[in-house]
Amino acid sequence: MVPLNLYQYSDEIKRALLARKSELEQEWDPFIASWLAYALTREQASRSLPLQDLLQRLDAWSHEEDAWHSQRNIGPLLFLAWLHKQQNLPVNEAYAEKALQMLEAINPENRFSPFRFPEQVFLIALGVSAIEQENQKGHLSNLIFSQIKGTLARQILLVAALKELGRDYLLSLAEPKDITDIIAVLWWAERENRTDKGQYWSQFASNVDTISLYRADEFDTRHILSEWELALLFEALVQETANPDPNMLFDYYPLHPRIRQITESDFKRRNYFGAVFEACKAFNDFLRSHANSQSSEVALVREVLGEPDARNQNLRPLINLNPLDPASTDYNSQQNEQRGYSHIGVGIFMAFRHPKGHEPRDKQWVGVDAYEALDQLVTISAVMKRIEKAISQKP
Repeated sequence: MVPLNLYQYSDEIKRALLARKSELEQEWDPFIASWLAYALTREQASRSLPLQDLLQRLDAWSHEEDAWHSQRNIGPLLFLAWLHKQQNLPVNEAYAEKALQMLEAINPENRFSPFRFPEQVFLIALGVSAIEQENQKGHLSNLIFSQIKGTLARQILLVAALKELGRDYLLSLAEPKDITDIIAVLWWAERENRTDKGQYWSQFASNVDTISLYRADEFDTRHILSEWELALLFEALVQETANPDPNMLFDYYPLHPRIRQITESDFKRRNYFGAVFEACKAFNDFLRSHANSQSSEVALVREVLGEPDARNQNLRPLINLNPLDPASTDYNSQQNEQRGYSHIGVGIFMAFRHPKGHEPRDKQWVGVDAYEALDQLVTISAVMKRIEKAISQKP
């Protein structure tokens, strides 16, 4: 499976959301507009022009009397109160009261009740949470508790609605049955910052070819994502790209095979200290094997890549990373590259290896977190790759 570039894919989802927004020009739908607005609030630039346009259009629609005649509109009407609060705008008390009265009048037992549709319930919960009337929160929570059943996606949306209302529910995540389930569980895993979210991203990447982000022709058999599915997926992408899962980064980055082999177990068990320590030892072994030397660490680097502070021909490395030809017009640059990599190699042992070999790992300045460990593994990997490239290109 080719790893999914989450940053590029996030841009694709954004384009799809904006394309759906353009379709509202031909056929207005407040439910669709609400989910698109929800998605756009997930970005850091949550006061974007597309979002402001949706807010204005929803505001204008809510002042039409017809907006209050259909039960289907209760989700968007309440969502609009939440959107106002998100944008630091006042929520009109008369508007809030009217929306809550409309909510109370809905019969949850009716087969066409908005309470039967979790994508409506989530919007309703957002609105009720924004209005902050505890009795309404309690009443709605009780209704939602009784509805938690059915597909995994349905259960996740309902439990997420409860969480917006300040209620907890222990949800046991079953195996996703289809792409809608996968998107929902991915969204939930990101919202909860679950340690197993990487496996759901892998599941999604394996099924990404089965979905379409745009309206397709009648012969396209792929699942066309609804607006609420697009919104959940976009939120998950925004969250993941802002706080990427270290294990996913480890899997996706093309580390040197030896570094991946020696560090994967420690890294994925969150022993980041140990992972970098093993990588440094593997780097030392790598240098020895390629230079047939018995030296070690800093001395070994200086022997293999040359004295980094030496001048002109006194570099004298065992392995040339480039021609190092004194007659070449770019000889100074050649020396600079050789010295630079030698400095980096020395730095790997002095900055990465020695503190881990001589100081307790629980010293505050010695330990590394996941991202710092990745930075160090990538640095070691880069030097090893450059050496191998130089050897393979040697005449």
